[in-house]
Amino acid sequence: MKKAALITGASSGIGAAIAIEFSKNGYFVYLMGRNKERLQNVALKCRSGASIVSCDLSDEAALNKRLGEVIGAKIHRVECVVNNAGVFETHSTEEGSDEIWRRQFEINMLGPLRIARAFFPYFKEQGGGSIVNIASTLGLRPEGPTSAYAASKAALINWTQSLAQEGGPYKIRANCVCPGIVDTPLHSFHDLPAEKKNEVTDKMKSLQPLGRIGQPEDIAKAAYFLGSDQSAWITGAILPVDGGINL
Repeated sequence: MKKAALITGASSGIGAAIAIEFSKNGYFVYLMGRNKERLQNVALKCRSGASIVSCDLSDEAALNKRLGEVIGAKIHRVECVVNNAGVFETHSTEEGSDEIWRRQFEINMLGPLRIARAFFPYFKEQGGGSIVNIASTLGLRPEGPTSAYAASKAALINWTQSLAQEGGPYKIRANCVCPGIVDTPLHSFHDLPAEKKNEVTDKMKSLQPLGRIGQPEDIAKAAYFLGSDQSAWITGAILPVDGGINL
């Protein structure tokens, strides 16, 4: 039975890069996201095969249904789940509505929780598995008007370590990658005209000891390492991949 990985938020940016990285290394990938057209474009780049799992993580019933289909199919052996999907909204504490907080916790924290809850019995039955959560350096050191996002990612980081302890006796590993500033659609500068984008990103370079912002592939390599057997004796790790910005 071919090994497989499920990646959420796989339609672009970091999620797409993670899917392609797993595929390069022989994994069949389940691509979860909302935009079917973009997921299909990513699937074409996955040389080891891919299946599109169209779903909104905030819809608990729909999510559980789609997860049940993946788990119940038993076509491939799912060895890794990468919880990458997330939403990012800036606001001040004074102006941030309950809905802004609710939306970010729903996607950034409850989505990964529901996926792990669905896969735990499956991983127990097959004798192990790996869960990689994509958080943020803002979950380690928040700044500016990012309180809801930072709090949701801090919760994800903390829960990863709890999950590692719960899963250890069953050989279920849980680890977390904390990206810094990465050139993805999550950031408003991503789609700026080239000249303007270069101006913005040049200013950001001085914030990074390594002198550049990140690319999705930087995160993908870290996620693959923690998700695969290359890190078989690592669990509960919180890995900043941020060019040193968190220093």
